[in-house]
Amino acid sequence: MTDPVELLRRFAIALAVWREARGQSPLGLLLVAQTIENRVRDPRWPDTYVGVITQPLQFSAFNKNDPNATKFPAEDDRTWPDCVAAAEYVQHAPTPITTANHYHTRDVAPSWSREDKIVAREGAHVFYAL
Repeated sequence: MTDPVELLRRFAIALAVWREARGQSPLGLLLVAQTIENRVRDPRWPDTYVGVITQPLQFSAFNKNDPNATKFPAEDDRTWPDCVAAAEYVQHAPTPITTANHYHTRDVAPSWSREDKIVAREGAHVFYAL
C-alpha cells in the first residue's frame, strides 16, 4: 500500500500541474512540476508541496479569484494521467530537469521576469531561475 502522505504529495503536484498546464506538452508538464519541486527544496519557500502550491499569489490556479481555483479533473480526463506522471517523475528523478523556480504564461510580463534568468521556454510558459 502506498503511504498516504506520498499520495497527498503526488495529488497536490498533479493537481497544480493540471490546473496550471493541462494541454501542454509532456515536457511542459514536467517543467511546471519541477518548478514546484525546486521550491520545496529551496529555503525561501515552504518546505511542503501543499505549502508551496497554496502560498498566496504564487500559482495563479490556486488564487481565490482564478477560474481554475475550483476545477478538478473529471474521471475520464485524458490529461490527468500525464499530470500524475509528471508529479511522480520529479519526486523520484535522480537529478532535476531544470533549475526553474518561477514561470509565467507567454502572454504576461510580470515585474520579476528577467530575460537573463530564463532557463526554458516550452509551450505557453517561460521558466526562470531566480
